[in-house]
Amino acid sequence: MPVFKNAEDLNRVMFALWDAIKADKSMSSQLLRSKLTISFIYREPDSRLTLDCSDGEQLKVYIGETNFKPAVEMFMKSDLAHDFWLGKVNIPLALISGKISSKGPVNVALALLPVIKPAFKIYPAIYQSNIVEENG
Repeated sequence: MPVFKNAEDLNRVMFALWDAIKADKSMSSQLLRSKLTISFIYREPDSRLTLDCSDGEQLKVYIGETNFKPAVEMFMKSDLAHDFWLGKVNIPLALISGKISSKGPVNVALALLPVIKPAFKIYPAIYQSNIVEENG
């Protein structure tokens, strides 16, 4: 059974997670310094989340299509994204094995993995509060 029953569940959880990351000055300031734009294209259920740090001032999160082309695009199943935020996925290995595919300079995104690692600790509670309470 999939982790997210529909795109609305997925979007609610991911938006709440990135909201928490934005609120954490340590993570958000380092992400903003990167000036990276990255889209995560999920399947099963299908959705798209884009992070825009391009102005270096404000981390913006978009759900769905955007009017700009991100520097990096990452394609994966939604369940794999869930496992990633639980700290269970080795991204370089997932890229090599084809579980994740990418477009653009993925090395830039990989360099930010240590920056977002603290989010692994907050993700389970965000998932619980946005899925279990909504569906339970």
